[in-house]
Amino acid sequence: MKLLRNRYMLIVYGICALLMLVGTFLDFNISSLVANTESQFGRFFLLFGQFPVMLCGFSASALLLRSIPEEKNEKLIFTALAACGFVGGLIGVKEIVENATGFAMIIFILIELLIACGLFLFVYMTCDTRNPAKLRRTALFILFTVLITTAVVVFIKIPWGRPRYRSIIAVSNLEYQPWYQIGKSARDAFEGVLDHDEFKSFPSGHTASAAYILTLIALKNVIPVLKDQERLLMIISFAWVILTAVARIVAGAHFLTDVTFGFMISFTIMILLGKYLKIDRRKKKTS
Repeated sequence: MKLLRNRYMLIVYGICALLMLVGTFLDFNISSLVANTESQFGRFFLLFGQFPVMLCGFSASALLLRSIPEEKNEKLIFTALAACGFVGGLIGVKEIVENATGFAMIIFILIELLIACGLFLFVYMTCDTRNPAKLRRTALFILFTVLITTAVVVFIKIPWGRPRYRSIIAVSNLEYQPWYQIGKSARDAFEGVLDHDEFKSFPSGHTASAAYILTLIALKNVIPVLKDQERLLMIISFAWVILTAVARIVAGAHFLTDVTFGFMISFTIMILLGKYLKIDRRKKKTS
């Protein structure tokens, strides 16, 4: 994966550092200019922005099922991990269940399931099974990026207590809180007035979840037909992340620094796991 190489990492981190700097001074101003809580663009990515969770879970499960070891204990472990991929992937429909109703909710869930199952079948049928260990490393890279990032985001959100833009403009006396200010004083002061979820602006969970799609670029290492498609996969993946991030600002759910930091968490964990699991390992040239 090109993203695991130093040049690309520096570019991504450089852009993120610039966005964090801009947001530090202009977070509220930017949200004031673009926020529209009635935006259908914002609603679309509220419902589907976390879809990569399901795509990652199902694709990782496909890789694991195609590379189950023969040894009994390992077979049990990797079968359990494959099952976790399926079950964990279903978390991707959480926002649909919570924010859509009736027939629309059923249709949206079915669409996600059909696409995810299609990806599962594609990965299962086309992956190169000659190197089972490589399939397992790729699957673990995808699964643990999702698992660790989710835990880190939740761990930060709860104590940070940053109010969302939509709540600041809706409730009098609720003041803007810069991203670097940690504390729950505002949340305690508005207990009973606002739901605790309105104080989970930093970092953006939706953007972090959207960034999981970057891990699927690693599929090009184990699926021959994707071998020369890394550039296209990168374009699609970054487009999804950017659109989700912008949509969350438009919806008034997050500030620029929220979405930037959410992405940085996912990207950093992806990089660390990619290096540890040697996802970018290339064959040595023979003389």
